Amino acid sequence: MTESFDVVVIGGGVIGMTGAWRLAQTGRRVLLLERDRTGAEASSAAAGMLGAQLEVSEPGPFYQLCLESRSLYQAFVDELLEYTGVDAQLNHNGIYQIAFTQDEVHALHRRMEWQIRGGARAEFLSSTEVTNEEPIVAENYGALHLPDDSNINAPLLTRALSIAVTQTCTVVEGVEVTAVQRQSAAGYVISTQSQTYVAGAVVVAAGAWAQRLLPSSFPGKIQPVKGQLLAIRPRQATLKHTIFNDHAYLVPKRDGTIVVGATEDRGAGYNRDVTVDAIQYLLASVKRIAPRLCDAVFERSWIGLRPGSSDPHPWIGQLAASPGLHVAVGHFRNGILLAPVTANMLVDSVEGRPWPTHWQAFQPERPSVESGVTR
Repeated sequence: MTESFDVVVIGGGVIGMTGAWRLAQTGRRVLLLERDRTGAEASSAAAGMLGAQLEVSEPGPFYQLCLESRSLYQAFVDELLEYTGVDAQLNHNGIYQIAFTQDEVHALHRRMEWQIRGGARAEFLSSTEVTNEEPIVAENYGALHLPDDSNINAPLLTRALSIAVTQTCTVVEGVEVTAVQRQSAAGYVISTQSQTYVAGAVVVAAGAWAQRLLPSSFPGKIQPVKGQLLAIRPRQATLKHTIFNDHAYLVPKRDGTIVVGATEDRGAGYNRDVTVDAIQYLLASVKRIAPRLCDAVFERSWIGLRPGSSDPHPWIGQLAASPGLHVAVGHFRNGILLAPVTANMLVDSVEGRPWPTHWQAFQPERPSVESGVTR
């Protein structure tokens, strides 16, 4: 028997779950379909940095979007805690972007200047100030301190969202969506291997697996980007702040571990192997950035398949050529950070409400966004 819903959300990562939860809160009957288990892929594998200022190299719409989503996070996790009893461990510890060369010092000063002009908090610390705050960091030329960037425990966040969507939506795990077809009267027919569903609106939020569900009119291409990470547990000295340098980061968690990440492999496809080269790179980054952590205990390593895109920015909103079909794809390494604001955008998209100007830069039918390109 075909079941009918107001909205079907395809994809049970942090983007899909947050969107489904918010849509259900509007009184809609929502179905969430997930090919594996909710939160099993890139969302729970993430280091959990909420680096709104760290992640963006220039001012522009993407920077505004990141700041907006970061500003929503405290209320977001507080609501999840009250609703589910799970503390996602939001850690307001700030980020130090360390300079090990004079060229890096100059680049960080330029970043600090435009961020301050835009109203954000940022300051450059001398090497002495860095050492006083973080004595285990290697000898350096100072650091850009971003006090409002923070981090979250990604596995706990996905656990909380899994509980929230289970209580407010119909959730079906372990099913592969085989087709999404438009029917003029009933909206959309969504087919899986064993079941057919009908919905007035569909949201594709399937992460690295989204491409095959998108119509030919979709202007971009979504592909997996493999990232490898590891966790260590310091024996004594540890870090207070997240430390970043040259694409490597050390993220201290409230459970006492430090997450170290991350590699970036755009040619690995859906390969899930943890490789010797990647682990060597990450451990070398620990030794380079904080050599006194070399006696830390190695806890575990893992991979995540991030949803990369042919464009450096996510695609969010309704497809003009497919009324009722909405997307939230291509978030790459910013899915955790952008989940709260993306969910708000999806609710407004499904309800047909107009968007603020800076949101419009992320609609599927959009001009190229030239500023605010992520690293």
